[in-house]
Amino acid sequence: MFKTDQNSPISTKLIALDKIFNEMIQLYKTDTFPHVFLLNGKKGIGKFTLVFHFLNYIYSKKEKTNYNLEDKLININSKFYNSILNGTCPDVIFLQAEERKSIKVDDIRQLKSVLSRSSLSNNPRFVIIDEVEFLNDNSANALLKTLEEPSNNNYFILVNNQQANLIETISSRCLKNNIFLNSVQRKKIIDYFINDQKVNLLIEDSPNLSPGLLLKYNEIFDKYKINTSDSMFLKINKLLSGYKKDKNKALINMSFFLIDHFFYNLVVRNENKIDFLLKLKSNINNKIYDLTIYNLNMSSVLNFIELKLRNAR
Repeated sequence: MFKTDQNSPISTKLIALDKIFNEMIQLYKTDTFPHVFLLNGKKGIGKFTLVFHFLNYIYSKKEKTNYNLEDKLININSKFYNSILNGTCPDVIFLQAEERKSIKVDDIRQLKSVLSRSSLSNNPRFVIIDEVEFLNDNSANALLKTLEEPSNNNYFILVNNQQANLIETISSRCLKNNIFLNSVQRKKIIDYFINDQKVNLLIEDSPNLSPGLLLKYNEIFDKYKINTSDSMFLKINKLLSGYKKDKNKALINMSFFLIDHFFYNLVVRNENKIDFLLKLKSNINNKIYDLTIYNLNMSSVLNFIELKLRNAR
């Protein structure tokens, strides 16, 4: 397993996504792979892993350490694989649009300039844009002009994690593929990491968590010394204190997830207090959101959350 600069977990073994993977390969083999390919699906279900397996299949074909198509396995000695790890592959361009950190128009213009020049290797060139749903209007409009003028050797794979509405003009230019994991596929992926990769699961599993988010949140539990036995307030305290220090948005997202899970269980047990409990949950979530926007005083935020959690009991 390796990680991109954006810390997305990438497994060298592809699990549960064989069908779409084989379809992508068939399109490529028959020279019908679209110049703009869109993968839609919940964050953490393996879309990014799927893309890297597809690219490894393409670029390692002439290597002795080529892709193991039968077992859906990347050879860690592959030159292409290691060029991706080292950020030295000239044929793959990776961009990520994050919430409140959108790709700049200048980045798209620079990309267009690069794509206008022939590749030195004469290999096909792929541009991977992750979290494309966070492109702002200006960047999206600049990207559209590039998508509308594709060259024969340049391909775009857009990854939509459905965390925001994707701009329709982008979506309309793509061949779309919607990816889902059923409960059996989800369990198969998680079991692989626990049994084969020896991941020690510290966090309580939830069917609402994709495998990727489960692994990411598990790493957060380990790094910030969070225990399942901690009170809800202590967990949120550790997460927000960690965010204040590291500015890692995943800590905020995990806070929202834990709070949603906490109040869901309360609502199930207290059906006569649904409106009251949902209002408390909304108040806490809004305060955390305001913390990320307005850089509020941490002590006052934590005092507010502690009081609301006490009222929820």
